[in-house]
Amino acid sequence: MQKADVDIFRQIGDQSKDVYFLFDVSQSKFVYLNSAFESIWQISQVDVLTTPVLIYNTILAEDKELVQECYEECIKEREPRKYEFRILCPDETKKYICISIYPIGNPASNIIAGIAEDITVLKRNIFYMEKINARKNSTLEILAHDLKGPLGMISLLASSIQREALADSKDGILQSVQYIQDMCNRNIALIRNLVNSEFLESTEVDLRKERTDLVWEINDVIQNYKRHEDNLAKTFILNTTTEKLYLYVDTLKFMQVVNNLISNAIKFTPDNGVIEIEIQDLKDTAVIMVRDNGIGIPEDVQPYLFDKFTRARRNGLRGEQPVGLGMSIIKTIVDLHNGKISFKSNEGEGSAFYIEIPKQ
Repeated sequence: MQKADVDIFRQIGDQSKDVYFLFDVSQSKFVYLNSAFESIWQISQVDVLTTPVLIYNTILAEDKELVQECYEECIKEREPRKYEFRILCPDETKKYICISIYPIGNPASNIIAGIAEDITVLKRNIFYMEKINARKNSTLEILAHDLKGPLGMISLLASSIQREALADSKDGILQSVQYIQDMCNRNIALIRNLVNSEFLESTEVDLRKERTDLVWEINDVIQNYKRHEDNLAKTFILNTTTEKLYLYVDTLKFMQVVNNLISNAIKFTPDNGVIEIEIQDLKDTAVIMVRDNGIGIPEDVQPYLFDKFTRARRNGLRGEQPVGLGMSIIKTIVDLHNGKISFKSNEGEGSAFYIEIPKQ
């Protein structure tokens, strides 16, 4: 490598966030090592320049043989090598490193140039993608297996309805329709259970925050419930201290919280009951309250309400089957927004849930 080439290499290295180095094999020392080394390896640049073996000591034991082989092949065959290995930093952080090494000049020079890049984030993203893909495939297989039989039965019942209609047997038609409804409800519950389980099993849940008018979003939900007040046999009330309230939230996930709380209130509030939603604009936070005058939550299960597959799960007043995941998902989403959730409840008097979300 000519002096001009070395100077250019150094100029690039001095500006790069990746590690650039020149290593003299015959003298076992670095001719050049840029400052980015310290931010990636978390070891003093000066210490490594005097004691290069410190780098080798950071390599995980199971990767050392690979590193040694690639290094020796590069020197012996005078061929570039690119490989990956893991290091353990002084603070116990494990990192993935991708290194490219190139023999420079004639064989007698024994100089190796190299570039090392921290690819930890890329490796983790690939790992999570593979993990999510595996869960997705597993979920689809379960759905395909468990829904195949019921859907086949629904098809047979539909054919039966056609025959009953031709025979004008009303009792038979009503019975077949009831079977179809029951089967559909069971399979909807199965799908919801799988989706909820998938949500809670994901170690990395991404939020896609956007500036949202919380008053508008919640009012839109309440208006939909109001249109069905007669069928639901409940009265829905929305109170707000402000006409508009903008927060940065993941709208889909946050409105799932609101819907889940209202859905629970419906399940545990008798006919002609009242479900009230209140929005308060405080100085640094927004508070959303969902309150009902239903049957309340027994005191002995209240400490477990937000547990996954909680022992606090109960059938609804109309026999709705619980999964035990809804409240856990609610708390997970609220936590992801750096918020807090609390509740007050007395048996026979109803429940009130409070969500507090920071404005910033």
